[in-house]
Amino acid sequence: MKAILSHRLAALCLGVLPMGAAYAAPIAAGRPAPSFVLKDSAGKPIKLADLKGRVVLLNFWATWYAPCRVEMPWFEEFSTKYQDKGLAVLGVSLDDGGWKAIQPVVGKLQITYAIVLGDDKVSKSYGMGDLLPATFLIDRAGTIREVKEGFGNKDEFESKIEKLLREK
Repeated sequence: MKAILSHRLAALCLGVLPMGAAYAAPIAAGRPAPSFVLKDSAGKPIKLADLKGRVVLLNFWATWYAPCRVEMPWFEEFSTKYQDKGLAVLGVSLDDGGWKAIQPVVGKLQITYAIVLGDDKVSKSYGMGDLLPATFLIDRAGTIREVKEGFGNKDEFESKIEKLLREK
């Protein structure tokens, strides 16, 4: 995934890739969250559908992009603080290096929420383009309620999570 993004950025800078081709917007709020099954580091399948009935913070990230690593401790804090109130945090890594790249970062940042390795199918179903991180807040019914492209604001994330958790 990193190699694809690097090549696209280089092509854009050289003027051989039209601006519209370099960026695809993520799936819009108000739509059902596309279902998927991805595996965690132990090979256990994690199904988004199994999280229905919970508010889900779904974050697409990569180890090589610093803003992703800044947000992850916030999401860990939210996971710990709001898990009992119905929040599930799920990180989808888009690293080409697989678990060899992911596990050292997750360990260093002491991340305990679920992390899965993404694939092209899931990336496309969420409209993932070149911009990371991308975070989706999904309500208890499975509808995408908020989409944040790029680096977020901790207080805004928390406010939106709290609002969704108050909804029954």
